Amino acid sequence: MSTGFENAQPPSPTTAAVRPAPRAGQRLTFVVVIPVYNHGDTVAQVVRAVLETLPEVCVLAVNDGSTDQTPRILTELAATSTDQASGGVGRLRVLRLPRNRGKGFALCTAFRAAAKMGFSHAVTIDADGQHVPTDLVRLMRLARLFPDDLIIGDRQMDFASVPASSRRGRDFSRYWLWLETGQDVPDSQCGLRVYPLRHTLRLRHWFQRFDFETETLARYAWAGRVIRSVPVTCVYFPPAQRISHFRPVLDTLRGVRLNVLLVILRLLLIPCRRCEPWFLPEGPRGGGRPAFWRWEFWRRALGRLTRANVSPALASTAVGVGILIAFLPVYGLQTLLAIYVARRLHLNIVLTVAAAQLSSPPLTPLLLLASVEIGHFILAGRWLTRLSWHRISWHLVFTDWLAPAVVGGLLSGVLAGAAGLLLTRWWLGRRRPRPASALLDSARRYALGPPGRLP
Repeated sequence: MSTGFENAQPPSPTTAAVRPAPRAGQRLTFVVVIPVYNHGDTVAQVVRAVLETLPEVCVLAVNDGSTDQTPRILTELAATSTDQASGGVGRLRVLRLPRNRGKGFALCTAFRAAAKMGFSHAVTIDADGQHVPTDLVRLMRLARLFPDDLIIGDRQMDFASVPASSRRGRDFSRYWLWLETGQDVPDSQCGLRVYPLRHTLRLRHWFQRFDFETETLARYAWAGRVIRSVPVTCVYFPPAQRISHFRPVLDTLRGVRLNVLLVILRLLLIPCRRCEPWFLPEGPRGGGRPAFWRWEFWRRALGRLTRANVSPALASTAVGVGILIAFLPVYGLQTLLAIYVARRLHLNIVLTVAAAQLSSPPLTPLLLLASVEIGHFILAGRWLTRLSWHRISWHLVFTDWLAPAVVGGLLSGVLAGAAGLLLTRWWLGRRRPRPASALLDSARRYALGPPGRLP
C-alpha cells in the first residue's frame, strides 16, 4: 500500500546524519514507562514480558485511574518483582492517579518522576499487549547511537489482519506531520518510543490525551531535533479480544483540532521552545562560496526545487494550496504568499507558485467577479443584479465589495483548492502506482542508515 510519501525527503544530513559519539562520562539510563487504564486482562503479561526481556531496567507503571482489577494486579506485581542484585528493591514501581486524566497526562507524570529518579531516557510501551517487548531492545540500541533523537516504532501493517481504519489513521497522521515538521515519520501513532527526558520535559504541551503523542513529535521537530523510526512488530487481536479506549468520533475530532492548530502555528511564525544545543555540527569543508554567477549553480538549485516533495500526496497538496491562494483577494501578492506557504508547509514551491498563477490576467476579473457574487450571496442572501465584469474596478472592490470579495474568495478558494487537490491526487495515483514494499524499505533505510533521498 502506498501512502504517497515515497519521494519525501528526511532532514538534511548536516543535522540528522552527523552525530558525534556521546560525551565522555555521559551515561544513558533507561526506564520503561507503561501507561495503564483498565487493562486488567493484559497488563500482567506485558509487565512480566518487559521485566524478563530487560533484566537490568526499571519499569514504571502509571495507573491512570483504573476502575477494574488493574490496581490489585499492579500491587501484586510490584510486590513480587524484586531485583536480588540490588538488595531486594522492586524493579516495578507504580504511580497511581486518583482519576483518569488521559494518556498524555499519565506520560508527563511518569516522565517527571523518572527525571527525579535520575533516568535519562524513558521507553514507552502500551499495556494492551499489541507490542512485542523484544522490540524495545532495538529502539534502545538506536537510542544509544543517537541519544538526543526521539526514537519511535514503525508498525508493519501489510497484513490482512490489520484493520483498514488503523492504516488510514497512520497515513493521515503521517501526512499532516510532514506538513507541520518536514520530517517523514512512517508511523506517528505507535506507542513504542524512546524519549530523551531532558529535551522532552522542556517542551510546551497543550493536550494531555491521545493527541499528546502527536503534539510531542511536532514540537520535538520544531525544537531542532530528529525523529527516527525503527520497524517493529504489532499483534492485532480479534475485535472481541482487543482492548482500546480510542473513541472514533471524539478522538478523531481532537486529532483534527490538533493538526489544524499546529498548521496555524507553523504559518504564523509563532516562536516555539527549542532544546539546548548538545553539539555543534561541522561546517562544510572546502566548499568555498557558491558561484552565483555560474549557470551550473542555478541549474542545480532549480533542479532541487522541482524535484523536492513531489510524491502524489504532497504534489496534489501543493496544487490545492496554490489554487486556494489564487482565489484570495490579495492580488499582486499571490506569488510571494505561495512561496511563503510552500516553504512553511514543506511543499513543492514550483507547483504551488504555478497553481497560484490561476489569478493572473486575463482570469483576474473573472475570479474577482465570482468571489464578489458568492460573497454577496452569503452575506446578503441574494445575488448582485446588473453586475458584469466591465463595471469592476479596484476602487469599487475596496469600497463597496471588500467584505463580499474576502468571504467569497475564501470560500471559493477552499472549494476550488479541494477539487484541484482531489483531481491531481487521482491523476497522479493512476500514473505512478507504487508497491507497498517501497515504503517499508525507505523506513528501514531512514532509521538505520544515514538519511538521504527516499526512493
